[in-house]
Amino acid sequence: MSGIIELNRNELSYPPPANVIEAARKSLQGVNRYATIREIGELKRALSNYCGAAEESVFVASGVEILLGQLLQLFSRRGGIVIIDPTFFIIARVAESLGTKVLKVRLTTPSFSLPLEPLIDEARSAALVVIDSPNNPTGRLLLDRGSIRRLCESSSGVLLVDESYYEFADFSVIDMVKDYTNLIVTRTMSKAFGLAGLKVGYMAAGEAVLRDLSSLEVALRPTTPSACAAVAALKDIKYMTNNVALVSEERERVSREASAMGVEVYPSSTNFLLMRTSQANAARKLKERGVVVFDPSNQFPSQFIRVSIGTPEENDIFLSSLKEILAME
Repeated sequence: MSGIIELNRNELSYPPPANVIEAARKSLQGVNRYATIREIGELKRALSNYCGAAEESVFVASGVEILLGQLLQLFSRRGGIVIIDPTFFIIARVAESLGTKVLKVRLTTPSFSLPLEPLIDEARSAALVVIDSPNNPTGRLLLDRGSIRRLCESSSGVLLVDESYYEFADFSVIDMVKDYTNLIVTRTMSKAFGLAGLKVGYMAAGEAVLRDLSSLEVALRPTTPSACAAVAALKDIKYMTNNVALVSEERERVSREASAMGVEVYPSSTNFLLMRTSQANAARKLKERGVVVFDPSNQFPSQFIRVSIGTPEENDIFLSSLKEILAME
């Protein structure tokens, strides 16, 4: 393998199956038109069947980032926002740009666990609490069903849980939306389903939240090729689960081999690993060797890197390059 190895965006390294590519290709004949109500309805039904949420509670959009941004903007008009730190950089960046009060609750080191009691205290007066679980960039699953109940029952506002890495964690609270009107769960098809280039995001939420977003539904819809490909992907769950198993197996191998080099590797329920190396500016040094990993130095010391799990060959190149930089004085 030659050229740059990109392991910085938490994409799936395996392409979608042929039926998904064909569904997107066939739909191109109608790209002079916007996605129709029928096509979006078919996608909602497929997502409802997949995630177990009622069809009427499902909202689809052209990427989970769009959904997160719109929800942050909507609730910022009603009061303060609480986010965790560290968190998905889009969440932090958008929240901080809105001109409203943003409170950050720091994850507890060294395990990066969620400090539930302080979070509950802050949630009591917040308009919106946002938690990505599993968390990016730590990879840790932060929430259980008990903590969701306590947060929803204690909060005066809304709890937004982003489950973009659900398929790798195999744990979800999306079914709890029916029990709590102040719970929103967002997900994406960019990770486990391998549709990052088509950007399909969705959420399950109560009637009041959906009503607030209803005026934006048409503007936020995914494209026709995106919707058709997503429906086809949801008909081939076994392909997705096989890829998740491959990534999970590789994640554990990469973790073992990096740990054997003396690198501190944090447990992960995602398709990436957070690592602490002995080298300052570790991400830059890897990039000089043709391996691009995510540089989290705006959140951690520069010895930290976040590496996406690639193909076995890509992972071998990363491990070899990691070994090289660790040998540097």
